[in-house]
Amino acid sequence: MFRRNQLFRVAALGAIIALAACNSDKDVLGPSTPPGGEIFKSYVALGNSITAGFQSNGINDSTQRESYARLLAIQMGTQYHYASLFGRGCTPPIANGLTGALVGNAPAGTCDLRAASSVTDVLNNVAVPGARVLDPTSSSTVASNPLTTFILGGKTQVQKALDAQPTFATIWIGNNDVLQPALSGLFQPIVSTPAQFQTAYDLMITQLLAGAPDLKGVLIGVAKAQNLPSMVAAPTINSAVMTQLTGKAVTVDPGCATSQSLVNIVSLVQAIRGGTHPAVVACAKGVFPPPVGDVYILDPAEQVTLNTTINAYNQYIKDKAAAIKFGYFDPNTLFESARASGDIPAFPNFTSTTATYGKLISLDAVHPTGAAHKLIANALITVINNTYGTSLQPVQ
Repeated sequence: MFRRNQLFRVAALGAIIALAACNSDKDVLGPSTPPGGEIFKSYVALGNSITAGFQSNGINDSTQRESYARLLAIQMGTQYHYASLFGRGCTPPIANGLTGALVGNAPAGTCDLRAASSVTDVLNNVAVPGARVLDPTSSSTVASNPLTTFILGGKTQVQKALDAQPTFATIWIGNNDVLQPALSGLFQPIVSTPAQFQTAYDLMITQLLAGAPDLKGVLIGVAKAQNLPSMVAAPTINSAVMTQLTGKAVTVDPGCATSQSLVNIVSLVQAIRGGTHPAVVACAKGVFPPPVGDVYILDPAEQVTLNTTINAYNQYIKDKAAAIKFGYFDPNTLFESARASGDIPAFPNFTSTTATYGKLISLDAVHPTGAAHKLIANALITVINNTYGTSLQPVQ
């Protein structure tokens, strides 16, 4: 998501129109009576890039098939249709973390569109990369992009989900409302205040239940960017490290050695390399002229603001799940555990071409890998079984 704006400018208007008319998708499974039970007769997944299957700054059929939503559908034994992006993808994922080369050695701006086979009007995964909490009930917002049209064909996520006459849903929305402020270190403003978030989220739930009154499901909380491997503790930053990573002589303020700030090392290194940030690093405001010490720096006060906002989001989601008798899953429990165990590394391995950010985070430093999607699916299966008394088996 670091290059989200560039990513979504690449598709031409003509391609958007053609694809919206095509409405292609891929069918994975589909027994008429799901082995998991009638509750899973028709499953839908709403959300953003993680749910859609976005990995390593791109998306194609291979990454889409690794989405936790598809893994859940397999365990449920229900049908699963998704907007398959064939070939290299739109945009193709990064294949090499050191060079930034794309899958299939695709040139920048590549957008291979949907497969023309297996056409249907019904999708079970209606998630759209880049979506914020306003998006599931609107066909166009400031976060809309070519993939919004590619996947939804002019409808909202809620409308597209209701086309499937759903009996079960998972909803994971809200990460993008706080992700960019967290990664940039620039907090004016956070995209959605808790009150704005609640209003938009409630509208989404109201519309879903109006169209599917007996719907069951799981609501998923907003993840904290602090658990991403790009966010490193300030004391790990020094002149030798930064000089090696950027290829420039970098001055690091000595105050970083005792600072409690978090530093977005990936974006900071890219900015210094590219000449858009001076070759100096401070871990607090006021040491050097701005934006040094502000951009890509998450200081303690900003961490409190971020956590307070996300906690308010998640308390609301948890309470809403209880009110409508849905399950609730907090993804931060999983990611905090992975961070503590080292599965999400404390500092990226910039010498690795394929595992720069460990086995759970893909090469854009944000999106989960296929291995992480299995963990997410299994955590959701536990919540589903505990909430509804079902006996779904874990993904192996």
